[in-house]
Amino acid sequence: MDLHDFFCNRKAFARNADQIVAFLTAANPNWSKKELTDMFYTHLKLTTDEVLARLEKDWDKDIRSADRNETHLIHMGDILTEGIVKQFPDKFK
Repeated sequence: MDLHDFFCNRKAFARNADQIVAFLTAANPNWSKKELTDMFYTHLKLTTDEVLARLEKDWDKDIRSADRNETHLIHMGDILTEGIVKQFPDKFK
């Protein structure tokens, strides 16, 4: 994929994130649409940073971007887990 194709797909990535957020917030009222949207868009930004660093062969920046994204995804997983526990408290006693 060249840079043109990558940047053209960013709108598709955002639409996909919006669709995932709509699905998740419909499935669990404990998840905030704004919070999930912010988290998914942050993930897209961090992934974009990582991809661009890799394409530029800036390996130090690639590693830093991957590390930031990993930390963000761990936090995102925690938020999703909290929503599931709130939705099904009897399953987590």
